Amino acid sequence: MTKLKHTYLAYWKQLKFVVDEMRLDWTFSSLEGESLIVVRVGSPKYKICLALNGANNKAPHYSLSAGFWIPDAKDAFIVLRSRSSLIEAEMGKALIWDMKPGRKSCWIWITVGMDITNEKSWPASFEWFADKAQKIRDVCHHQLSI
Repeated sequence: MTKLKHTYLAYWKQLKFVVDEMRLDWTFSSLEGESLIVVRVGSPKYKICLALNGANNKAPHYSLSAGFWIPDAKDAFIVLRSRSSLIEAEMGKALIWDMKPGRKSCWIWITVGMDITNEKSWPASFEWFADKAQKIRDVCHHQLSI
């Protein structure tokens, strides 16, 4: 296992510990040490994906992403996209709206910069993930129920 994958695995394990301590209704997929993990946040229909985006030539800094994943339901994404200004106002930040042609799944992402290699920054990132994952789930579910 590479050093970065080891770091990812350690990060996800610590996040799961924090989420369990906070008694959040999150169900984690398997922890494989990868940069993306799928988490069910109180609903089996839509999922929240948490991502640790590593540095590369195009993006020299690491970032965290919380995404609302809509599998095989472009109609739901279109409804949410039509209400993007309301959703972004509630989230307090512009979101990334991702519906690629030919793909069944759609994504709504919110990101923030972070250095995953600095373990001192992890506690603040855990709070960010917990807040944003819960909020994006609540906002999107609310908009889909209107």
